[in-house]
Amino acid sequence: MTTRLRGFAAACLALGVATMLSAQTVDAQARSVDGRVRRPMAQGGDTTGMGPAVGQWVTLHRVGKDSAGPIDSVRTDAAGRYRLRYTPWGASDAVYFASTTYGGIAYFTEPLKAPAVTGEDAELTVFDTTSRAFPMAIKGRHFIVSQIDSAQMRTVIEVFEVSNDSLLTRVAGPGAAPEPTWSVAIPASAIDVRANEGEFSPETFAATNGRVAVYAPLAPGIKQIAFSYKVPGSSFPLAMRADGGAVVFEVLLEEPKGTVKGKGFAAVDPVSLEGRNFRRFLAQDVEPDAELIIDLPSAATPGRNLYIAGLLVAVGFLMMLALMRSSQRTAASRLRDTANAQAARHDDLSSERLAQEIAALDANYARQQSPSEAVQKAYAQRREELKRALADAMATETARK
Repeated sequence: MTTRLRGFAAACLALGVATMLSAQTVDAQARSVDGRVRRPMAQGGDTTGMGPAVGQWVTLHRVGKDSAGPIDSVRTDAAGRYRLRYTPWGASDAVYFASTTYGGIAYFTEPLKAPAVTGEDAELTVFDTTSRAFPMAIKGRHFIVSQIDSAQMRTVIEVFEVSNDSLLTRVAGPGAAPEPTWSVAIPASAIDVRANEGEFSPETFAATNGRVAVYAPLAPGIKQIAFSYKVPGSSFPLAMRADGGAVVFEVLLEEPKGTVKGKGFAAVDPVSLEGRNFRRFLAQDVEPDAELIIDLPSAATPGRNLYIAGLLVAVGFLMMLALMRSSQRTAASRLRDTANAQAARHDDLSSERLAQEIAALDANYARQQSPSEAVQKAYAQRREELKRALADAMATETARK
């Protein structure tokens, strides 16, 4: 792997030099990074002993909008130290950092910002590897639930701060079905599980049998693992366990009336993220497998709203029919009782007025895109009633003439 890295570095170096000659230099000040590669060694159960990594290749990288790649490399000396000099070039927002590979795992410094970087900022700490499983502490867990969408689904984002407190980098086990370096349970109803942008490549994630598994190496220290998935709205209230526990467990609910029930969870001040408001619940020192219930009320969605709107249209249509029927029956009764004495009121049931009502009824019905069976029956019944009333009215008008 070291040989391949050096060959790639040389190729990128040549490319970088060629690009540098044609690019505008934005900072001609020479810079340097003087550091060391160290490998912590356990002595008597502590980490005070340090063993230098001798002869390690350290590579300087540049990442910018215009180009990216290794630009120089050097071996560490007998004390595990290295020194690299470089001159920034090209895009002003380019980032420079150093890296080394030990046991097949790449380790990086923080971005090199100062003209001369020394001390801890230039140190590269490497570790031995193991595929043996051992506990990892969850320093923080964030469980974020969105509003329900038009497909009656809620998006859940989970973010973990996982701490490897050992002196070993955990790697996936050997074989065709290796053990993951870390895993956590997710709801059985979860679908469309995706790795979010973060410290690990999406190719190192897998979701099977109700669990998310990570196969990327986990070096000592705190790593952030983030992923998302969707669950049906019907999954709530959602009963879950705090798999692995957490030093701090935070639940954010975009649903204004959402609640969280569980030992130690309490509502705190809400937060706003990217213009979206969330209710916030916090718990500290959550025990492994502690139970909690996330309860979200049923909420209207665009799809649901359309359904409700359709119902309202149908109800409004049926109400219009009922009002028309009531008005017509009142007028008809009045006509029958006082046909000769109140001829002026015959206009309420004149053939012209009834014809207009039939036309209005037909127009309202034509606007129904998918009328329900109830609406269809009500329309047919009411139209038949109006037709009979129209025939009666025409007969009465003919008899009066």
